[in-house]
Amino acid sequence: MDETSVRLAASHPPRVGCELGRPVFFVGFMGAGKTSTARKLARTCGIASVDIDTYLERREGMHVKELFAEVGEDGFRAIETDVLRVLAAKEPLLVSCGGGVVLCPENRAVLKEKGFVVYLQVTADEAASRIRDVSTRPLFLDLDTARATIEERLPLYEEVADAIVDTAGKGVAAIAREVRGVLEREGILWQRK
Repeated sequence: MDETSVRLAASHPPRVGCELGRPVFFVGFMGAGKTSTARKLARTCGIASVDIDTYLERREGMHVKELFAEVGEDGFRAIETDVLRVLAAKEPLLVSCGGGVVLCPENRAVLKEKGFVVYLQVTADEAASRIRDVSTRPLFLDLDTARATIEERLPLYEEVADAIVDTAGKGVAAIAREVRGVLEREGILWQRK
């Protein structure tokens, strides 16, 4: 995907000028608010954001669910790894990752080496209440499976996290404000002069 396509996948034009010192990757289970938080932060700070799944769908010409059906989870994860590497090499962006990005050791290495990782925590019950259409989520089969999946992935999310933000009971604006505070304190995000 070329630079113009990245801009198309990025957020709306900036309102306030901020800069990122390095890519910021949002990880967590589906429904944690990764994409919504990245978009909100992008709009309020005037920086670009991109969703890995959206980028991947545009590049591959099919939806995630279709990719899973066609190439299986392993094939999907290989494509996801390639997209992660591409985005990590670009100008610093806010990057919302798919919930399973941490499953691949290579992805965990890219996340830790190339950017600042924000883990947005969510319970399976809260995730279920936030996801309007689970049919678009090939791995959200039922609540018990979601609980087990979160439990299984928890050590991996924690392994890559530079910051952990609990999203329970919080709206997108509150989560974005909290993340912005973390990024400013860490020197990752600052106002343009």
